[in-house]
Amino acid sequence: MALPGLLFDIILVALAILIAYILYKALKTTKKLALNIIIGFILIIVTNLLDITSIPVGFNLSTVITILITALTGVFGALVMIILNIFGLYPFI
Repeated sequence: MALPGLLFDIILVALAILIAYILYKALKTTKKLALNIIIGFILIIVTNLLDITSIPVGFNLSTVITILITALTGVFGALVMIILNIFGLYPFI
């Protein structure tokens, strides 16, 4: 059974609006998360350049852990790692 042309068009437009709304919300959230992660990495780099911390920069397990923590938690994780590094508790490897 085929839907009448007008009803099909209305359903199609409503579906397109719903998909656009979902994509808008997802991209808006993604943009905030990406900005949070970028600021976290910049925070770590700046504290290293100013010799406030000594978080490792080469390719080793500590660097991989630093990248993962910052990528998953953003600014909050970066601040925690910086505070731990100031107190001599990070890097722990």
